Amino acid sequence: MLEIDAEYVADRLPRDLTEDEMERLGVLIDDAVELIEVAFLRAGRDFRAELETVPWLEAAARRVVLEMVSAATMVGSNAGMRSVSSTTGPQSDSVTFSDVDSVSWGGVKLTDELLKLLGLWQRGARGRFPRPRRWPERWSP
Repeated sequence: MLEIDAEYVADRLPRDLTEDEMERLGVLIDDAVELIEVAFLRAGRDFRAELETVPWLEAAARRVVLEMVSAATMVGSNAGMRSVSSTTGPQSDSVTFSDVDSVSWGGVKLTDELLKLLGLWQRGARGRFPRPRRWPERWSP
C-alpha cells in the first residue's frame, strides 16, 4: 500500500504551509493517487497489485505523488500565469496566461515525465519503415 500523507509532502516543500494548505494537501494526495490508478487501468494494469510485486514502483509512485502535489500547492491560484506586471502611478496591471504542462487549474496533473517514472510511457511506433521519397528536382533552362 502506498503510504504518503500531508506531513510527508509538507516536510519537503520550501516554505511552511498554512492550515488551509495542509488540509488541501490531503485532498490533492487522494486526487494524485486516483490519477495514477486510472493511468494504470488505462494501460491494462493494476496499480495496487503491482505495488506489492514490483520493487521500485512504491518509491517511484511516492516521488510522482510528491511532484504532482507540490506543484499544485506551490503554484496554487497562479496556475497558467506566464508573467505579471503592475505599475503604481495611475494604476496598471497586466497578466499573461499560457498553457503549463505541470499544473492544472483543478489541482494535480500527471505529465508525460511522471508517466515515464511510473513505467507507463507509451513509446511511439516501432518497426522498419521505407525511406521517404525524395522531392523531385528539375532543372528549368
